[in-house]
Amino acid sequence: MTKITQAFIFAAGRGERMRPLTDSTPKPLIKIKDKAIIDYAIEKLDQISDIKKIIINGYYLADQLKAHIKKLNNPKIIFSRENKKVETGGGLFFAKDLIDLNEPLLTINGDVLWEEESVVSDIEYITKSWDPQECDILLGLKKTEDYIGYEGNIHGGGDFFLDKGTLFRFPDVAMTHVYVGLQIINPQILKKAPEECFSMSHYYKSAVGEDGLLHRVKGVELKGKYFHIGTPQAVTETENLL
Repeated sequence: MTKITQAFIFAAGRGERMRPLTDSTPKPLIKIKDKAIIDYAIEKLDQISDIKKIIINGYYLADQLKAHIKKLNNPKIIFSRENKKVETGGGLFFAKDLIDLNEPLLTINGDVLWEEESVVSDIEYITKSWDPQECDILLGLKKTEDYIGYEGNIHGGGDFFLDKGTLFRFPDVAMTHVYVGLQIINPQILKKAPEECFSMSHYYKSAVGEDGLLHRVKGVELKGKYFHIGTPQAVTETENLL
């Protein structure tokens, strides 16, 4: 099994749908049961002894995020402060000098929150599923009906069809599985970044063949209980379910 020694938490976005909460607070710092959302992910990463480096990016209200990280006093954390909006893929590209491009990178969305439902954590589970010979990106997925609080994309469903690790994606179709914000990537893909500002979805979309099959992108259905915190109301609903 390949060891994952580095992680990246996306924490630069504004969180438009969470307004007015995010008018004065970056979304990863919104509290669920008196704890910032991002702290749940950091605590899970700290439980994985192989992970020696945690890079966190910031742009929107970055001073607040930087101050919060400083208070954590966690020597593993490196803050990557962006000087302009560059989206998720651009955030990785911006921080490429902080990333070991020769080693796999675990990435976590700064607003993802989950409870483990197995003795094996989902970070360990996705790590065990990583095979660099088979893929450059491994996405952590849940069935749309199992992603608590998720109401579907513009087509009413998820992001992908999943069949024994193989992913399919079709336009204008409600698909069965949704990406929940946990993935492993081969950082070498950053060498083919399309531009300075771009979303990670660029890699998923560009991997789709004529038959809908995604090439060099795989998926794994995670075990945990995942909460989609997309609106201010979802904050209260998540607290009631935790």
